[in-house]
Amino acid sequence: MDIRVEQGLTEGSNWHETYARQSLQKYFTKYPFIESIKVFFRGKAHPYKKVKLQARLKGKDVFVEATGLRHDIALDNATSKLRSVVEKYKSKRYKKAS
Repeated sequence: MDIRVEQGLTEGSNWHETYARQSLQKYFTKYPFIESIKVFFRGKAHPYKKVKLQARLKGKDVFVEATGLRHDIALDNATSKLRSVVEKYKSKRYKKAS
């Protein structure tokens, strides 16, 4: 259960890291097969900010990315994409026994 944040930011970097950790921590309790998540903030000088997430699931790496006007909006968009990918992984790998 590890969250790593890589930032290309100079100002407000602690706020982005804290927000990312708070947003992603709930995934470890809801989905125990997630081993780690890496967060990449990009687009400091660009009008659209980009956030990339790399999640390490048991036996598979998953990559999602999203853009937004601010990094927190982009992170919210990326976490919603991550949730749909993780749910798909969960339905394929962890089917209920009949």
